[in-house]
Amino acid sequence: MGFESLLKELSAKYEGKINGYSQYGCNFINVPAEIGKDVLRSLSSEFGFKYLADIVAIHWPKKKEKFELSYNLLNVDARLRVFVKIALVEPEYETVTDIWKSADFLEREQYDLVGVTFKGHPDLRRILMPDFFEGHPLRKDYGLKDRKWFNSADEQNLGIKFTK
Repeated sequence: MGFESLLKELSAKYEGKINGYSQYGCNFINVPAEIGKDVLRSLSSEFGFKYLADIVAIHWPKKKEKFELSYNLLNVDARLRVFVKIALVEPEYETVTDIWKSADFLEREQYDLVGVTFKGHPDLRRILMPDFFEGHPLRKDYGLKDRKWFNSADEQNLGIKFTK
């Protein structure tokens, strides 16, 4: 199976709702949010994309759909990689931990850094930033000036020593 045949089958199944293209040696499929999880489940169960390599959330503050999720999927047998892109108005989407177990930490990472909430996630909490950290540092409107995210106190007793 190649990308063109995959796209042809998906386009027949989700008539007029998806589109795909190849650029810079990568394959992309744009999927509306309302059928996104169904398409992702279909890619796993019917088309052999058993490996979820990554989930990336992108913040576009000037667009109507301010957030985008990109699922990096791999079909090892067919040696085919696709990026499924889902645009969101609000930073909230359904978890895919029921499809791929690897989504657990990947969704927590995007929740922590970009602030996307994954409904139904079994344990959605910060994974990279300390618990006391406020905000989501990879949002494009995140203020860096005058930010004191690490103060002089080791609030979590991590053994951090602060020096000037």
